[in-house]
Amino acid sequence: MAARWTQCWDPRESGRRRRTKRSMSISRYRAPQILRALPVAFAIFLIARACCLADDAATLDSWKDSFRGVWQADHCESEWQSWNKYWGQVHEFYFGARGYAGWFSDSQKILVHVTDPSTNAAVAAQLTSLGRRTGGEWAKQDDCRKVRTSDTWMERATEGGKPALLDWQDQLNKAAAADSGNGASIEAAVKSINSQLDTIGVAPLTE
Repeated sequence: MAARWTQCWDPRESGRRRRTKRSMSISRYRAPQILRALPVAFAIFLIARACCLADDAATLDSWKDSFRGVWQADHCESEWQSWNKYWGQVHEFYFGARGYAGWFSDSQKILVHVTDPSTNAAVAAQLTSLGRRTGGEWAKQDDCRKVRTSDTWMERATEGGKPALLDWQDQLNKAAAADSGNGASIEAAVKSINSQLDTIGVAPLTE
């Protein structure tokens, strides 16, 4: 008699098939729901970002008199660059321009690394103070300022001997990446940059 091959029925296999069909059915319904939710999520992101920008703009406006004092105190600056132009440069420093993300944005990224709530506020205050000191000088006309933007060959040729803003930003980013969460590495970088500002004669901003 010829041998007969019989396939045994396994109840677990039927369950697997049912689960597979069910998961595929769920996926077909879930995908459109996810796609419909994306514009809503993006809209929420834009609203939140707009609120942050509005808060940052209000903060910067509250410092306007201090920056005006920096502009007026530098005779080279007040002679060669109008107040409106200088104030526009201050805005670029804080909100970004020409490949630079801006001090407000970069500071938030740095503060994410300070996970200790007891030191986060102190580090934030130091970054704020450093930003005001650096931005007030960087925003000046090229021939008058003591801080240049980057370390390109062109800026080395036209503004040689000046420290570069992007080099300081890189220093802060590396300190943040190496920080243990208590802000000590970032505070050391801030202290180092302030020391360089002292050396080149850039005074801290007053209220």
